[in-house]
Amino acid sequence: MFATGGAFLSAPILTMMDKLTSTEFQDYVNNMKLNHSLLKQLQTTLLTLEAVLVDAERKQIHDPAVREWLNDLKDAIYDTEDLLNQISYDSIQSKVTNQVLNFLSSLFSNTNGEVNSQIKISCERLQLFAQQKDILGLQTVSWKVLTGPPTTLLVNEYVTVGRKDDKEELVNMLISDTDNNNIGVVAITGMGGIGKTTLARLIYNQEEVKNHFDVQVWVCVSEDFDMLRVTKSLLEVVTSREWNTNNLDLLRVELKKNLNNKRFLIVLDDVWNENGCDWDELICPFFGKSGSKVIITTREQRVAEAVRAFHIHKLAHLSDEDSWHLLSKCAFRSENFHGDEYPTLEEIGRRIAMKCGGLPLAARALGGLLRDTVDAEKWNAILNSDIWNLSNDKVMPALHLSYQDLPCHLKRCFAYCSIFPKDYQLDRKQLVLLWMAEGFIEHYLGPKEAEEIGNEFFAELISRSLIQQAYDDTDGEKFVMHDRISDLAAFVSGTSCCCLKYGGKISRNVRYLSYNREKHDISSKCEIFHDFKVLRSFLPIGPLWGQNCLPRQVVVDLLPTLIRLRVLSLSKYRNVTKLPDSLDTLTQLRYLDLSNTRIKSLPSTICNLYNLQTLILSYCYRLTDLPTHIGMLINLRHLDISGTNIKELPMQIVELEELRTLTVFIVGKGQIGLSIKELRKYPRLQGKLTILNLHNVTDSMEAFSANLKSKEQIEELVLQWGEQTEDHRTEKTVLDMLRPSINLKKLSIGYYGGKSFPSWLGDSSFFNMVYLSISNCEYCLTLPSLGHLSSLKDLRLDGMRMLKTIGPEFYGMVGEGSNSSFEPFPSLQNLQFRNMSSWKEWLPFEGGKLPFPCLQTLRLQKCSELRGHLPNHLPSIQQIIIIDCGRLLETPSTLHWLSTIENKNIVYLK
Repeated sequence: MFATGGAFLSAPILTMMDKLTSTEFQDYVNNMKLNHSLLKQLQTTLLTLEAVLVDAERKQIHDPAVREWLNDLKDAIYDTEDLLNQISYDSIQSKVTNQVLNFLSSLFSNTNGEVNSQIKISCERLQLFAQQKDILGLQTVSWKVLTGPPTTLLVNEYVTVGRKDDKEELVNMLISDTDNNNIGVVAITGMGGIGKTTLARLIYNQEEVKNHFDVQVWVCVSEDFDMLRVTKSLLEVVTSREWNTNNLDLLRVELKKNLNNKRFLIVLDDVWNENGCDWDELICPFFGKSGSKVIITTREQRVAEAVRAFHIHKLAHLSDEDSWHLLSKCAFRSENFHGDEYPTLEEIGRRIAMKCGGLPLAARALGGLLRDTVDAEKWNAILNSDIWNLSNDKVMPALHLSYQDLPCHLKRCFAYCSIFPKDYQLDRKQLVLLWMAEGFIEHYLGPKEAEEIGNEFFAELISRSLIQQAYDDTDGEKFVMHDRISDLAAFVSGTSCCCLKYGGKISRNVRYLSYNREKHDISSKCEIFHDFKVLRSFLPIGPLWGQNCLPRQVVVDLLPTLIRLRVLSLSKYRNVTKLPDSLDTLTQLRYLDLSNTRIKSLPSTICNLYNLQTLILSYCYRLTDLPTHIGMLINLRHLDISGTNIKELPMQIVELEELRTLTVFIVGKGQIGLSIKELRKYPRLQGKLTILNLHNVTDSMEAFSANLKSKEQIEELVLQWGEQTEDHRTEKTVLDMLRPSINLKKLSIGYYGGKSFPSWLGDSSFFNMVYLSISNCEYCLTLPSLGHLSSLKDLRLDGMRMLKTIGPEFYGMVGEGSNSSFEPFPSLQNLQFRNMSSWKEWLPFEGGKLPFPCLQTLRLQKCSELRGHLPNHLPSIQQIIIIDCGRLLETPSTLHWLSTIENKNIVYLK
């Protein structure tokens, strides 16, 4: 027999086989005089078991005995994996300390005889399972992963079929004027997977809807209704900023103020709460213009009645024809599938579509499963699968089929997502780092970076419609799982993964655990953690409540005993001020998140965590230094120290040449601290990099040696000077030498002491740049030429106190850029000038095409000397804010300019 993809447990077995056969592992085994025969026996047993896993995974759907065998085997596999990981840790320890050490972990005694004994126990345990496979009638099934075309990270998950009439009816209902001053509530109802959210998204994005409403807000409510969370989310969307308060009354007042006198559309997605009183309390700040509307999506008719919807729109199932249309669009990535090309596939596909039960979620999942596959045998296998007979109310057979087809590594990654609650927004970068920490990517390492492989895994789950982009995501980093798919992930993960709810039951063999962080996580709630001796992930999630507290005994007494932990987060627990020295018992730790805690320092023993890959210390504002021997963390790839009070980096940090993320680099002064040229030792830095204290760079060639231009994966760069300077020429030369890669997306320059900017800033080759901030550059007499930055969307200029005139150079009207076809700032949407105390003139543009065709927001604040000549053609403007610009508002040309603005509601003057 032959299958594609492999079984769930194939992935950890492949990783263990890699470990057992690696040169480093074998060398350590020889040095420690471990039993080669036992290890060989372990390899053979693992391969014997792996050969029948695909068959077992198929049969366990209908055979309880096989299901129990697989569940018990999973625990044995995980325990063996932990054993081998501990041996690997001690191998690394001997490498770091340059000596062969006895085992220090509490997993073993410190003799090789005890280690051999542990290996023997694991081997015998697995052999029992190998003997049982014949009793269960399990057969050998070969498999391989079939690779298709590369997948992109973002696909159109929200393609709709068969909803045109629904869309038109609801759009007309929303934009119809009414004299009724009450809020009009529309409820879209239907079973899970029928497309309620997709339809609401389609309506929300219609141009006539956008043009009709002044404010549009989308918030996911979810099953666990939380008045504070929903109200805060609404306010944050309306105001486009975070609100760090948990005062519900204050939030309501602000929400009411920001909705007042505006026609709004609010979408509340996935509502379950049937309590009419809660609804009345939620909408009490909803005071807007007549014609304001609220859309809710819900499975329950009772919810629609509780919110007193004036229209309840029950979604019907798709027809078989529409189901086939949607399935074929997803399978062939084409708007129109031509059946004459593959008549056999169309015949089979239509029969598969009939089994989707009219649910778009099922059709989309099966389309993703069959994507780019023209093998009729595979299509028939899907059509005739036994899984269609699966009797489980929570798991759709179509979704289960999609899971079964996943390669073994993706099965593991997908199941891991069940540790997050329903409707939780998955952060792509964080999830990839968690997968890395759990060892899910280890087997596939090679020429590609682990992070790149993780992103490919993530993209594949998206392409199969198992993950979709969050609606409020603007940068391609936030994703969600449909709640029916969350049910599938929970089903296939069994007892290994859990999102703990207070008072809920949980298996002692849970490996991966998250729980909702509360304001005070009391001792009684945390007592259950003592039972989880094999735990690998300890991941509190949820909002920052201001004073989140975790019992001290959890940090001091419990966590050091969870010696198999790979992922540990204490993030947002404000009472955590110190970590125990015994933290180094967590030898398997690969991911440690201490962000938003109040730790003042890290114990020196943290440097013994040789497996650590990710260390997050962001916004630990009391943290003043890093451990001296941080260079011992030889596997550290991501170090985030943004928002800390660290003034100087330890010298050993230059030994961390595996770093991919170093959020802050602090330039030392003279012989104290690090020279900027040390950045050359990190050729593979990615993400965001902030360089502080650039005033300490006195030799521009050291800046050149940092070689920022070659760091092509850095997307955001912050260049920060500090003390005032009298050497303006050196600072300009230094900035010139800090030219970044053209892949840069965001650039911020602060406290720069030069009088002008180097020519690279504003060069058209920076076609990826979307954000630019220049602040407190007090000596600059002119602005750089920025009009050629074709993708720039957000430009902020602040505190340039010596600048008097903005003229042609700002637009890029020099040299070849002055031709009549040149259009400056073609993509700019947000333009801000603040604290420009000497700025008097903004000269009009005199080129052929007018600038700022896409500008939506113009903000002028504390530009007290500015007299006029504002841009006279802003076709896309939505908001004009003028604050503390006294002379500007006295100028006749400005008053005339303001009078030409058609929509007076967009102007704010103070």
